[in-house]
Amino acid sequence: MKRVICALVTVSLLTILAVAQKTTNDHPAATTATAPLQTSTGPAPGGDFSLADQNGKRFRLSDQRGKVILLFFGYTSCTEACPVILGRINSVFSQLGSDRDKALAVFISVDPRRDTTGVLRDYVHYFSAHTVALTGQKEDIDAVVKQYGATYEIEESNSALGYHISHTTDIYVVDQKGALNSRFKHTDRAALITASVQHLLR
Repeated sequence: MKRVICALVTVSLLTILAVAQKTTNDHPAATTATAPLQTSTGPAPGGDFSLADQNGKRFRLSDQRGKVILLFFGYTSCTEACPVILGRINSVFSQLGSDRDKALAVFISVDPRRDTTGVLRDYVHYFSAHTVALTGQKEDIDAVVKQYGATYEIEESNSALGYHISHTTDIYVVDQKGALNSRFKHTDRAALITASVQHLLR
């Protein structure tokens, strides 16, 4: 199992480095900020939640007021979308420069069975200094997934881990007051996401 995890970490790290290298010179140009998300009926997506972070401490979104949050769902064994997302987010923080401390990335694992606090702690240590990784009881995670209009599905596979998870790969931008401001595809340019964050920081 340790060999499998080490292999996954290596593959993910190489992917993140490739994405970061590709977007190093992808500086944000002047652009119109993404409009706030709206829904025609029902409550707006997003909102406060509470889960455990990679150090086992209680994390509440409401405690992060004043910071712009880049939120995404995934799991540490993911070797496709998740490394790309982390690469994008690392590029965003690089482009933010001196404003990087005014933002925080929040990674919510949809695989609480495998993603223990120890696993999450090692994961963010390797991949992103600006990211908090969260876990909790499945029902608590499911509530946040639903709250943000995301989805995930556990699927059996012939891999060494026995299953993989199909999940929403978008990056959610939450403003300093805790309201969901915009939502980006994980394939969007880092510059576009950076421009949205900078608009909120003005």
